[in-house]
Amino acid sequence: MCKELGVAQFFDQAHPNQSEYRNISCGELVVSMLLNGLGFVGRTLHMYPEYFAEKPVERLIRKGIKAEHINDDALGRCLDQLYETGVSKLYQGLSEKVVTYLGLPCEGLILTPLAYM
Repeated sequence: MCKELGVAQFFDQAHPNQSEYRNISCGELVVSMLLNGLGFVGRTLHMYPEYFAEKPVERLIRKGIKAEHINDDALGRCLDQLYETGVSKLYQGLSEKVVTYLGLPCEGLILTPLAYM
């Protein structure tokens, strides 16, 4: 579903100034955090490589990605970028994308104060 929705690309568009020397993008790290959450594991950041060691990471995320690329340093930098961008704004954008993709009826709208945007 992450690939169909383009979750990694969505987050990468929000963070265009990523280092060219990175092995994994912020969007791909968000996908890895989602996969970790779906595994009902809730591992701390430094244990992500262990969690993904037995998983088909190249198939789940992208060819060339290895479990050791999903480490606490990369995840920490990604989380910092998400915070700086504003997670509420990103969540809203991703939610709109999901609603549109799935063709869900949208009968209500929640307005949030500008302080949250």
